[in-house]
Amino acid sequence: MNPSRSRFLALTGAAAAAVGLPEAAEARKQAVTDADVSKLYAAARKEGKVVWWTAHFAQEAAEKIRDAFKVKYPGIEVEFIRQTAQVIYQRLAQNLKSGVRELDVFASTDEAHYLELKKLNALAEFTPADVDKIPAQFRNLDPDGYYQLGSLAFIIVNYNPAKIKPAARWTDLAEARFKGQISTGHPAFSGYVGNWVVAMNDKYGWDYFKNLAANNPKINRSINDTVTDILGGERNIGAGPDNLSLFKKAAGNSIDIAYPQDGSVLIVAPVAVLKEAPHPNAGRLFENFMYSREYTQELVKQGHFPLRSGIPSMNGMTLEKIKWMRVKAERLASGVPEVVAKWRETFGV
Repeated sequence: MNPSRSRFLALTGAAAAAVGLPEAAEARKQAVTDADVSKLYAAARKEGKVVWWTAHFAQEAAEKIRDAFKVKYPGIEVEFIRQTAQVIYQRLAQNLKSGVRELDVFASTDEAHYLELKKLNALAEFTPADVDKIPAQFRNLDPDGYYQLGSLAFIIVNYNPAKIKPAARWTDLAEARFKGQISTGHPAFSGYVGNWVVAMNDKYGWDYFKNLAANNPKINRSINDTVTDILGGERNIGAGPDNLSLFKKAAGNSIDIAYPQDGSVLIVAPVAVLKEAPHPNAGRLFENFMYSREYTQELVKQGHFPLRSGIPSMNGMTLEKIKWMRVKAERLASGVPEVVAKWRETFGV
């Protein structure tokens, strides 16, 4: 199937074969119907389970997404692993090399992973219903339809407002007032952090991180560890996630976020169904759920940026109100390995 034809499929050929749906010769959003999704659900119930590996969410948020899916589609169990992006990708790569088929839905925060998986012919074509309900610039994330948008997030400055004033710009983190107070993740583990480090390196050069190192930051693995450090009083400021920080703030904790004047880093986190998924219909139904109103409503409850239009974010911010930068997949593919090597040399971890 050529790429141009895939743009006009409501569901992939593999999914259509699995549930007996005809291929459409019209625009995807016109071809998908409630009846189509009902057939997909019926086939998914026969499979009984979906296996989902995700780096998009903290553990608690992933559990809430799982529960929301089970409410909408009873009769299908959700087995999931929440880990950092590079960890789950390495496990998937090992599975593919060994011929192990245990995963249905792969949700990384490093878009470059999907470029490699496409080369390996490891992904199934699939376009969810209601693709026209998400921001226009992300509706055609992969022109061939092998992966779609699963979540949006920002790397911002998170901090303890009771103890410190935030940095106005990323470069301010090198100021002496932040010495011994900074927390960050590691680009060799976290897709979020990989995005941020490549973005800062491209914008300011590696001297940015040499200057940051002089302030003795605490280096963790996950981007979410910055939140743990701030809430625990171990550190007071970090290059952290907007979502978990906002969720903890809403619960009454002393944490807040600041959008840097020189640009927050937008995380465009894809999702895809594996070509040889053991539960192909359940996998497609789960990805389709990610474009539903219920999914976005649960995202917002957990502090995440809304995926579907018409549902406001927890703090009322929109893409248009935030100054942001995005690292494209091709740059991540070459940039992350480059900065990981430099990071280890500079920070010793």
